[in-house]
Amino acid sequence: MKYPEIAFEPFFTWVNRPRILYAPGVRKEIGFEMSQLGGTRVALFTDRGLVNAGVAEMVISEVKNSVLELAGVFDGVLQDARIEVINAGAAFYRSVKADCLIAVGGGSVMDTAKAVNIMIGSGDQDFQPLADQAGLWEGAKPLAPHIAFPTTAGTGCEITSAMVVLDTKAKAKLSVTHPYCNADLAMLDPELTFKLPPKITAFTGMDALTHAIEAALSTGAEPIVDALSLHAIRLIFKYLPVVVREPENSEARGNVMLASTMAAMGFGNTMTGAVHALAHALGALYGIPHGLANAIMLPHVMTFNIIDERSEKFRMIADAMGIEVGQMDPRTAAEAAVAAVKQLLATIGLTETLKDFAVPTDRDALQPLVELAAADGQIGYNPRYVEEEDIITLYQQAH
Repeated sequence: MKYPEIAFEPFFTWVNRPRILYAPGVRKEIGFEMSQLGGTRVALFTDRGLVNAGVAEMVISEVKNSVLELAGVFDGVLQDARIEVINAGAAFYRSVKADCLIAVGGGSVMDTAKAVNIMIGSGDQDFQPLADQAGLWEGAKPLAPHIAFPTTAGTGCEITSAMVVLDTKAKAKLSVTHPYCNADLAMLDPELTFKLPPKITAFTGMDALTHAIEAALSTGAEPIVDALSLHAIRLIFKYLPVVVREPENSEARGNVMLASTMAAMGFGNTMTGAVHALAHALGALYGIPHGLANAIMLPHVMTFNIIDERSEKFRMIADAMGIEVGQMDPRTAAEAAVAAVKQLLATIGLTETLKDFAVPTDRDALQPLVELAAADGQIGYNPRYVEEEDIITLYQQAH
């Protein structure tokens, strides 16, 4: 297709602080890289599933074989970064007298590590007051040396300066930002994702796709995010079905991992939209994993967002998905893009709906979800204004 000229605001900002290293097996460089950052005594954060699967050991052994000293391993991270676990993680870091940290895991582990590092830097004992502030930018200073190894390809948490934490008492997911909370170095090693089960591979990949699509359609989108998001969409449509089918295909794993990071670079600067707002509420109240909640809601919100003002963007997204859009009018191309997302979900085996998680359809019973989604900070970046009535309809359509 011939790319259209897309208007954008004459002023915008762009930031991407972390350095990125990519290679199959790049974990072998951990000793040199952490030493360059000034770290000597490592606290490693992960979860029990990755320990049992032997994935954490793939990094732990490289730490032990290096000039670094392993102060200890905190493997108590649970699904979603929880404030009580963050507090325990910070206490652990202090108890083992670490001077740097390594995160090995998916979004929950990496977000927990970010929050722990903020507490180490601030000297706080409880993350709750910091989470309540949401933006921790005033007086923020660089934190302890921090390297992240993502073991899923979806969240992009290794490079974003924000984290999502679960307040279990309030049953709400809170977005918190800090200019130095992301890793100083993101080490992208696709071999760490080989043991990821097909279903988790599928929904984390759909998380990355949602980031890319929502970033491109965001009210804050600009040319840099367009470039990153559209290429991320190309890679995900080409390689996600391959990695679900062939989990140890290094080339495909690497391409999906790079797509996840590129999508995160985009949404980290432009935010996302209604899919994320509705998914955050589903995670907080019904425990649906974030990537899966995004996968369920994505085609419904895309359909809601098919409006004339963003039609050329939808056409570019359809083109990135591999659709021959040559003679299609923008609306037809947009509808084809939604159909392609549904086909991708079927191909990778994600057939769940909200019914599978006992999410109600009754309007009164949906109200707690609606209130959380309407208050979510991401919803304001959706290309089409979302009323509470729209949120109810979208949840009902996804049932």
